[in-house]
Amino acid sequence: MHGKRGVVMSAIYFTIATWGCGCVTKVYPDERLAIDPVFLRLFNSLHGKDTIRFNNSSGREQVFVIGKVDSIVMNEKGWFINGAPYKILRFGIREIGRDTSLLERENTIFVNKDPLANRSTFSIEFNNFLYHVDDTLPPLNTDTIVVAGKKISNYYFFKTDIRQKGVADVKEMFLSLGTGLVAYKTLNGDEWSKKDY
Repeated sequence: MHGKRGVVMSAIYFTIATWGCGCVTKVYPDERLAIDPVFLRLFNSLHGKDTIRFNNSSGREQVFVIGKVDSIVMNEKGWFINGAPYKILRFGIREIGRDTSLLERENTIFVNKDPLANRSTFSIEFNNFLYHVDDTLPPLNTDTIVVAGKKISNYYFFKTDIRQKGVADVKEMFLSLGTGLVAYKTLNGDEWSKKDY
């Protein structure tokens, strides 16, 4: 008798669990999770290649390998504990070579959509550079500047507000919608530009 009761209870639990898992609905329509097109274009321009190379004025080279894009969407509501809905696209960047920078945090770039606040977010963590912005990117600069011997125009300028320690920490970045990260300056004043720009 006890054996049959255990089998019946197991069957009931299994039925309730299966039925409960099947009762998942979307919180927001897919359109509400669409990332702002300008944020998405900037993100996509950064992920354009697998490897990017930078040179400074003295001829030194830094090489970075770009990882695959992770796409995560959380937009379901079930019967139990539910997380806040969001959509995120992100990828990691790893410096390779013998003389790499000591990092305080992983090199990551992501773009995110919060459908509740209807807000897009863009974030860069790159060789101890940290920049995070919600809703509005800095203005697109249409002038032409020279960084590490290369002319740059139609670019976004990003500057970190965090306190940095290492002389090789990146303090300023120049990004282009067409070619992504084109140049950066480090804390010691060294200027680096993309090799194939």
